[in-house]
Amino acid sequence: MNRQIYQISALAQSNRFLGSRDLALQIRNDIETLLAQGHEVEVNFSNVAISHSFADELVGVLLLRKGPDVLEKLVFRDCTDSVKATIQFVVADRYDEFVKTKTH
Repeated sequence: MNRQIYQISALAQSNRFLGSRDLALQIRNDIETLLAQGHEVEVNFSNVAISHSFADELVGVLLLRKGPDVLEKLVFRDCTDSVKATIQFVVADRYDEFVKTKTH
């Protein structure tokens, strides 16, 4: 499987805090395209901080759409402790939601 690197900081411009769902939606669409082409995607968060909303739109919605197995095709790199914690919280929350919707 070919790995594609998605450098989040390249989109951050001068602002190193990413909080917009709109930007996360654009990134998620790009990542979904790469996944559909059979790539593994490395998402690099060097030099950025993210909001819960950004993480939810990027990772949470992807998990809901594709299921938890999608996480096996994503690699998160250069995350601060804060970014890791935010992503982990979103993944746990959306995983629970995914399981509930699939069991009812």
